[in-house]
Amino acid sequence: METLGNTSLLDLRKIGYFASGTIASLSVLPSLDWATEVARCEEVAIVSGFHSKMEREVLDFLLRGKCGIICVLARSIYKKIPEKYREAYNAGRVLFIAPFQTSANRTSRHLCQQRNEYVASISDSLVFSSLTPNSSLYPLSITRRTINII
Repeated sequence: METLGNTSLLDLRKIGYFASGTIASLSVLPSLDWATEVARCEEVAIVSGFHSKMEREVLDFLLRGKCGIICVLARSIYKKIPEKYREAYNAGRVLFIAPFQTSANRTSRHLCQQRNEYVASISDSLVFSSLTPNSSLYPLSITRRTINII
């Protein structure tokens, strides 16, 4: 496992966040409302791959807030901090984790599934933006503890 950033974020209460590539339109505004609210909480860290469109939109809200952000990568660790993370990274609010050995600079379906399992395993609770039984994220919801679906 490789890390880049503030590893003390792992000591905070961690909320895993997931959103499928396709979510119900009625979940968009509640998801952004949730992101706005949780972004104000310095005592929590949001853990996600921030890969899907909704996850990236939520990330934009989180970056403007005060919460910790743990970005779990389904690829090798960044060599350079991406611009959108830089201000929060410099403030000690960001941790990047590459949980498994890979030289891949791009994600694959298999690596994304492994990444999602890792996110769920280190999180104290999980939040999903919309969830259906045919979603690839559904198995995570039935095998874990505290679940919230927006």
